[in-house]
Amino acid sequence: MEFIKKNITLVVGISIPILMILFVAGSIYLPGLFIQPKFNFLYVSGDDYYYYNQYQYSVQNGKLVRSEIQKPENQIYQPPREVKLYVYDVAKNESKEISFEEAQNLNLDSNTKSPDGFEVVYGSRGDGFFPFFFWSERDYNTRYLKGHNVSKKLNLQLSGSYYNNFRFIGWIK
Repeated sequence: MEFIKKNITLVVGISIPILMILFVAGSIYLPGLFIQPKFNFLYVSGDDYYYYNQYQYSVQNGKLVRSEIQKPENQIYQPPREVKLYVYDVAKNESKEISFEEAQNLNLDSNTKSPDGFEVVYGSRGDGFFPFFFWSERDYNTRYLKGHNVSKKLNLQLSGSYYNNFRFIGWIK
């Protein structure tokens, strides 16, 4: 106690940066503990550019519909490829493959934002040493669930040869 009284300026000078670090860390990590997304979503994978896809999936009147795509006669494509439908469970942070028939029974909302204010976004990556040689770009291999100043990395199952083979279909109500 005597040391603190003698060196009050030293104690204040050291404690201010420590308190600032704790404040910044708390403001970053505490919201993620209390704000959790509630709505799962449906997505399709394997829907890439290198293959001719037989079907196009969309949401009409809250239900999943599948329309057949006609292959253009004058272009050469790889054989049709089966795309896979997945339900992403936000509580477990995992995907589960489902059939088209199971997906048709889901009530879907095709808005980009969920009813509780979250959206699926691309990740980003940067390289270089700021302020010299710094660049940043989208990372098409990672997706995040973002909303309310919180973002969580998604553990998606992706199939296909092209890196951008994720397509969001809708939120499950």
